[in-house]
Amino acid sequence: MRSRDLDRLHHRRDALLQPLRGLPNLMRGTLYEPQRKCGRASCTCATGGPRHPTLRLNVTLHGRTRTRFVRQAERPQVQAMVAAYKRWWTLVTELTEVNLALLNAAPAQEST
Repeated sequence: MRSRDLDRLHHRRDALLQPLRGLPNLMRGTLYEPQRKCGRASCTCATGGPRHPTLRLNVTLHGRTRTRFVRQAERPQVQAMVAAYKRWWTLVTELTEVNLALLNAAPAQEST
């Protein structure tokens, strides 16, 4: 691999590492908004009318999926943490690609 290509890969790796140094609070998980009945007999949802939206968070830890109700006041914070994780994972994937290319480009070193 040419020196210019190696320099470009090293520069790309440094650029990918920079945002990782100041990571925000993050969390792996999935937010989804199912529809549910509220439980009141007088509500239209009890007679086939529109159901109520609710926000749920799914997180898998140690092989078990956990689901948690997310309050409306918590929504921005949880969305920000999940988005930060997705951004982090994208950076890790790109960093892995660059490091693999650098490893493949490096000449084999003889062990003594």
